[in-house]
Amino acid sequence: MKKEIIASVLLLLAFAGILCNIRVNERIVSSLIDEVDLSYESLKSGDDAKAARKLDAAIEHWLSLDGYTHIFIRHSEINSTTDAFYGFKSDVCGGDTDAAEGSYGLLRETLHSLMTMERISLGSIF
Repeated sequence: MKKEIIASVLLLLAFAGILCNIRVNERIVSSLIDEVDLSYESLKSGDDAKAARKLDAAIEHWLSLDGYTHIFIRHSEINSTTDAFYGFKSDVCGGDTDAAEGSYGLLRETLHSLMTMERISLGSIF
């Protein structure tokens, strides 16, 4: 009976850790999305320099998360997110608002995907 109790406690602790990771992931990704949105809004309003600064800050934020991302997120997802960040940066620095719309959408969806893939769903259980 003692082994079953220990196993149950360990399972509960693992589940609590998963829930904590989901919350941390959503908080991180939400803040990145907010930063990217601010950059895109600045670009749309014609302030290319401010858009570039905001995006550089978002990229720095993303890169500073290596300790977390390289443990909890697949490397292919990290690579595609980094590529999306720099694709958007290329369009922002080029001042091409039309091209930036597509790269912004890609980056935003890539970030949103990072958040949704960690959520618990029936598909992730079965």
